[in-house]
Amino acid sequence: MSSLSPPSLSPSLRAIAILIVVLLVAHAPMLLNDGLFMDDWLVLKPRPDYFIDIDFLLNGAGHPIFYSYDTFANWTGAPVVVMVSLALAGIVFGAVCLMLTAIRLDLLDRAEAVGFALIVWTYPGYQLWAGKANAVYVFSFGLLFVGAWLLTLAFSAQGWRRVLLRVACACLFVLSFALNSTVVLYACVMLGLFVATWRSGAVAQGFVRRAWLAAWRCALGYPELIALPIVYAGTLGIWFKRIGLYAQHYGAHLPTLGELASGWKAFFDAGYRDVVAHAIRAAIQVPAPFILAAVLVGVALLLLRPGTEATALRRATALPLILAVGLFLALSSPYLIAGLRPSSKHFYESRHLLLFGVPAGLALLAFKRQAERWIGPTAAVAMLFGLGSILWIGMLWNDYVFMQARTLKQEALTRSLADRIQPTATVYALDDRFFDYRSRDVPFGLAEVTGMLRLAWGNQPFFGFALRAERPDILQEMEWKRAAPGTAFRHFDPSGPQATISLKAGGSGAASDRALVRKYYACRLLARCDVAEFLAQLAEVKITVGPIAGILPLNGASEDVSPSR
Repeated sequence: MSSLSPPSLSPSLRAIAILIVVLLVAHAPMLLNDGLFMDDWLVLKPRPDYFIDIDFLLNGAGHPIFYSYDTFANWTGAPVVVMVSLALAGIVFGAVCLMLTAIRLDLLDRAEAVGFALIVWTYPGYQLWAGKANAVYVFSFGLLFVGAWLLTLAFSAQGWRRVLLRVACACLFVLSFALNSTVVLYACVMLGLFVATWRSGAVAQGFVRRAWLAAWRCALGYPELIALPIVYAGTLGIWFKRIGLYAQHYGAHLPTLGELASGWKAFFDAGYRDVVAHAIRAAIQVPAPFILAAVLVGVALLLLRPGTEATALRRATALPLILAVGLFLALSSPYLIAGLRPSSKHFYESRHLLLFGVPAGLALLAFKRQAERWIGPTAAVAMLFGLGSILWIGMLWNDYVFMQARTLKQEALTRSLADRIQPTATVYALDDRFFDYRSRDVPFGLAEVTGMLRLAWGNQPFFGFALRAERPDILQEMEWKRAAPGTAFRHFDPSGPQATISLKAGGSGAASDRALVRKYYACRLLARCDVAEFLAQLAEVKITVGPIAGILPLNGASEDVSPSR
C-alpha cells in the first residue's frame, strides 16, 4: 500500500513552495492595482496614444537599463502588466535564490532561510511595491540574489558549465545595477566569494598569507566580477552623464560626522522605528489585516515544521547582529553622500529603503538564535520570524490599501474630466478634498495631475499640480525646469490660461481609504456592482476657470528662480 501513496515533497521543495505561496498571498493586492504613481506618468503609457518622452532617462538621468525596461514595456502595449510581472518575478525568484544560497553555504537552516527571505521580501518600509516604473528596482534587487545563487553553483562547477554560469552571473549583476544601491550588496557578494576562497586555502599557510592568496586568487580567477562595477560606473560617466536637474538632484559630497549621524538616524527612523510604530497603531485601529497575516504565517509555520534539524550551525549569534549594523550603515551611506534621505510620510520617498529589509532580517536572525537557547528553535522561529512576518505583512497590506485608494481616486477624477468638455485652460490647480480625516493622504505630484489631464483630454501642453502641495511660485519653478538640460518636463507648459479643479467624494461624503478599497474589491472580485459605475459615482468634480488663487502669475517671477526640490 505504501508504494501506492503519493510521494511527499522533500524538505527543501516544501520550504520553497511555502515561501512562494506566502509571498504571492502577501503581494496579491499588487495584481489588482493597475494605476500609475508619481514619476510612472513620465515613463509609461497608460494607453497607446498617450505621449511620453523618455529620452531624459538616457540624456539626463543616466539610467540606460531603466530606459530599456520602460521602452520594452511601452512597446508591448501593456506596460502595467509588464511592470507588475517584473516586480512579482523579482520578489519570487529573489526570495527563493536568497533562501537557496543561504542553505547551500550552510549559513542558515531551512526555517531560518524561509523566515529571513520573508522579512526581506515583505519589508513594508519600502511603501512603493505597487509602483510601476519602480518595479525595475524590485526586479533588479531580485536579480542580485539570482546572480549570487548562480555564483555559488559556478564556484564548484567545471568546464563549460562553469563558463556559462559565470557569464550568466555577470549579466545578471549588471542588470541589477539598475538600482544603483545594489552595488553595496554586490560588494557583500564579492566579500562572500573572498571568504569562500579563503576557506578553501591551506590552514598551514597562516592567516595573513592565506588572506593575501585568497584576494589574489579572486582577482585572477574572477576578473570580470571585480571589474564589473568599475566598467559600469565608467560607462555611465562617459556616455550617460547626469546633467541639468539630475546633476543637481544628487548633491554628492563628503558628509561630516554630524551629517552621517543625523542621516543614519533618519534612515533608522524611517526604515524601522516608524514602520513598527505605524504597524502597532494600525493593528490596534484595524486588526483584520494582521489577524489574516497571523493565520497565513501560522499555517506556513505548521507546514514548515521548524526545529526538526540539528542545531550545530545555530551558534553564531553575535555575527548576524554585527552584519546587520554594518550593512545598515553601508546601505545608507551612498544616499547620504548623494544628499538624499528617506521619509515614512511620503510613500515615494520610501524608494531609498528597498534594501533595508536585509539588515532587519539579520537582526531578527541574531535575536532568534539567542532566544532558541532558552525556548528552543521552534518557539524561537515562531516568536521572532513569525511575529516579525505578521507585523510586516499586515503593514504591507495597509500600504497596498493606501496605494489602491490612490489609484481609485485618480481613475475617478480622470473619468469625470473625460466626460466633460475641456474648459479654455491648460494650467490647472487641483483642490483635493476627497478623503476624510481618518484616511492617510499624500497630495498628488506634478506628474500625476498633469498625466491625468492628458489622459482625459489628449496630448496637449497641460500643466497640473495639487494646490496644497506646491509653493506660490510653482509656475516659475516649472518654467525653469522645462528649460533645463536633460529635463523630463519639456512638454509641461505653465504659461497657458488657468483653472482650478475642486475634487470631493461623491455620494454621502468623504470615505476612508479602507472602506473605498473594500467596496472596490467587492465590485471587482465578487461582482457585487459594476466597476465603471462605481468609479463614476466616486467623485464630485467642479472646474472654475480663471486665475488660480494664491499662485504667482508667471510674468511676475523674479529672475533668480531655483527648484523647490
